Amino acid sequence: MSEIITAIKEFTETAAKKADTAYRASMLKLSAAALTKMLEIQYRELGLAVYKMCKSEDSAGNEECEEIAAMTVQIDGTRKRIAALEKRIEYIMGLVRCPDCGNTVKMRNAYCSACGKRLAAEEEKGIEENENQIENQMLKITD
Repeated sequence: MSEIITAIKEFTETAAKKADTAYRASMLKLSAAALTKMLEIQYRELGLAVYKMCKSEDSAGNEECEEIAAMTVQIDGTRKRIAALEKRIEYIMGLVRCPDCGNTVKMRNAYCSACGKRLAAEEEKGIEENENQIENQMLKITD
């Protein structure tokens, strides 16, 4: 009877860990989707600003140039946040990207299954520090 209880506890713990991993990955995917939508809006605004600048009779318009430069900085920041979220999702799911070919492989693999390059061990500390930074950035977005 004790063996059955132990097996049930182990099964429950494993299921809980998998559910937590799936939940965390899903939340990050939702955040990445929200940032992607924001990026689409920023691209649309940038396109409109460029269109207006090109259509104006005086295309030297400094105001439009400043607006375009500011939007470009916003877009670059959003793209960096999306990339950080995608990297965190891969980490949570136990995946890494091959630095040589970019293929996604399981963390436990010593070599890339696509190109055969030896994979370096992922630094957990750096990823956890990035997670805190991502959470702070997400708070800024939702404000």
